[in-house]
Amino acid sequence: MLPSESFSPDPTGAALRSAALPGWGQFYNRKPLKGVIMFLAESGLLAWLLVEHFEAEEARDMYYRTGDSFYEREYDRHSQRRLDLIWYTSGAWLYGIMDAYVDAHLYSFARENERFRGEVGLGLELRFRI
Repeated sequence: MLPSESFSPDPTGAALRSAALPGWGQFYNRKPLKGVIMFLAESGLLAWLLVEHFEAEEARDMYYRTGDSFYEREYDRHSQRRLDLIWYTSGAWLYGIMDAYVDAHLYSFARENERFRGEVGLGLELRFRI
């Protein structure tokens, strides 16, 4: 599918849309499958991060109530996973923003390449006589 002649996405607008809502910049660039994937990936990571946060807080509270070292280890495990997920979620968010920005810049290349197809080339022809 070639981009329409009248639509040319603004790279800054695509990046800001993607920053505001995961996948929105990709939808704006008319890449709906990529938009759905970005939305699911970023939302899934954020949901997992929140689950780990609540698990860590619950383990900390149980440790303070009981003094059981099991809950201390659980808190350490969940808080480390929470920290890792902060990085993963941030990376996915930044990737989504950059992807939307770059795709907006590259949007019109398909139309431009179609225009030049068949007009420019270099050929070599060999003929043999028997």
